[in-house]
Amino acid sequence: MNKKIHFVLFVALLLILVPSISAQTFPGRENLTHLWNFEDGTANDLVGTAHGDYHGDYIFIDAGDLVTVPNGDGIADSWLDLPGDIIALNTYKAVSVAAWFTPDTLNTSYTSLWYFGNDGNGTGVGSDGFCLQPARGEHKARTWISCGNQTAPYGIENGVDDTTDNPKGHSKTYTEYVDLKLHHVVCEIDTGGYQGLIKMYHNGVYLGKDTLRYQKGIRDNRIDSIKTKLARFAHSGYSGDRPWLGRIHEIAIFNKGLTDQEVLYLYSVGVNGFTTSVENKNTQHPEAFSLSQNYPNPFNPQTTIEFNLAKSGHTSLIVYDVLGRSVALVIDGMRGAGMHRVEFNASHIPSGIYFYTLRSGNYVETKKMLLVK
Repeated sequence: MNKKIHFVLFVALLLILVPSISAQTFPGRENLTHLWNFEDGTANDLVGTAHGDYHGDYIFIDAGDLVTVPNGDGIADSWLDLPGDIIALNTYKAVSVAAWFTPDTLNTSYTSLWYFGNDGNGTGVGSDGFCLQPARGEHKARTWISCGNQTAPYGIENGVDDTTDNPKGHSKTYTEYVDLKLHHVVCEIDTGGYQGLIKMYHNGVYLGKDTLRYQKGIRDNRIDSIKTKLARFAHSGYSGDRPWLGRIHEIAIFNKGLTDQEVLYLYSVGVNGFTTSVENKNTQHPEAFSLSQNYPNPFNPQTTIEFNLAKSGHTSLIVYDVLGRSVALVIDGMRGAGMHRVEFNASHIPSGIYFYTLRSGNYVETKKMLLVK
């Protein structure tokens, strides 16, 4: 009897906690200042007026993605230019840049997904800027800020590296994103310390932070030191770097430092899952696509998930833990239009709160469930 009472109390407590865990995850539309999702076939800013212009002949939009490919000689030479004076990160008190992208395996050296800053006043070095580099010469992904040095800005960076894996077998445990897989990275400059903090998240997981530094005559790394001369997707301020190759699905800028739960929300809802006043990938057929609540819920260890597809297409159903880590790929393949029912067996994962996300074509929806063993 005591075990049954304890079990009921445990389930009740978890059900009370579930709403509180996710209640404050939504970042708020009022904090979204710029959004590029390329769904309308253009590189226009869907929230502000920072519209993009192609640089080069090997950049284009395909199936709602911004795509860069090598030229006829196999070299990357194209990127997207944006008006840095309109974006004006130096007017923010804090900023978060969230990006969904799929990198090509050809990004073997220093490549940048996005960059805001200067070019050494025309000398071709990435000075006074804020950047995300999914790959570098040291085989690592890194976000950095470097301000106050026009000749060797690489020597005064403050930044965060992804050190979660070391697939290439190098002596340092670094990770770079060059794998043809979907990635979600959030980089932010937030308040804290003397001049601020730079932070990085990958696929919903917090990677770390670095305190921004000031040294008289050497560096002045802070948000209002970022220059507005350049704003680029798929390239940096370094003329010697190759442009980035791959597919950019979405880039969003927020005028705040996102919390861990807000980043997890953006990751959990998927590509273009952040609802705005404009039409996006998740709202094209809301009456036809649907994802039902799993039953039973709570469950142990098996539950049923039903969903409806308006049309045939590649469909995935993925289960994530509260840190945004994928724990189960329930389905991944072509599915026809109509109602579908799948069984999920969670015998291999511990008790806790989980999220399951359905993706099919342009539709994405996420719901939460509770596993109690």
